[in-house]
Amino acid sequence: MVAFVRIPDVAINRLAEDVVRALVQPGFIKPKVAEKQIIARIARLLLDNLNAEQALEEEAEKLAVKLGRQSLGMDQRKLMEGIKARLAKERGFAL
Repeated sequence: MVAFVRIPDVAINRLAEDVVRALVQPGFIKPKVAEKQIIARIARLLLDNLNAEQALEEEAEKLAVKLGRQSLGMDQRKLMEGIKARLAKERGFAL
């Protein structure tokens, strides 16, 4: 069973603020909307990505358990990581 670490919303928002600041201050982007809107959108994208990765990992774990019963002696963790990588590739999800 994989234990998932819950990243606090404060940390996600801080990361989003840092990303926006790193892009705006040196002039890489010129925002057309308020920075708060951009920060909120980036925070939502980060959270969505973390949730998608968690779902992918849960599915990979279930498949690894199912396949692990059929292939005794295989390292369960390696099996799960291989399944996770395959599922991510199939879905175009960057790990």
